[in-house]
Amino acid sequence: MGFDANLTRMQLDGTVKHVGGQQFLAGKGLAGETFPRVHRVEPHGFTSHPVSGGIATVMQSRSSRDSVYAMGGANPDLVPQLALGGSAIYDHLGNVVSVVENKVRIVAAESIELVSPLIVLDGLVKLGGPGADRPASARGTVDTAGAQDVDNLATRVLVI
Repeated sequence: MGFDANLTRMQLDGTVKHVGGQQFLAGKGLAGETFPRVHRVEPHGFTSHPVSGGIATVMQSRSSRDSVYAMGGANPDLVPQLALGGSAIYDHLGNVVSVVENKVRIVAAESIELVSPLIVLDGLVKLGGPGADRPASARGTVDTAGAQDVDNLATRVLVI
């Protein structure tokens, strides 16, 4: 890595090993050099498992050539396109949680599961799509106890 401040890039081959709470990657450098065990630096509270084809920035210590560190590792073919200022968490299957402008959007390839002892939805809920406009419980309906439904939670849930 000569005179480039010991900084280069490598293309990940998909090998990821977790050892003692740390992650190690393998891949090939731009000049064809191999990197069999590179320590990937990750921030607190976030982890990911990079896939083959990802590009990482690699830095080596000048005093210890065995100390190699990788940052990043995104596969350019999988990165979602976002508007200016947007951010997203995504994976290799097309699942995306994005924050763009004033919206949070969750796109799942198969299903979404919310697990908690308490789930609070506060606001208008539309089931079936953005065109939902009929309350799930119509106002004025008499329930099984003989009470008239005037303004309960179900009148704030709209269905198609």
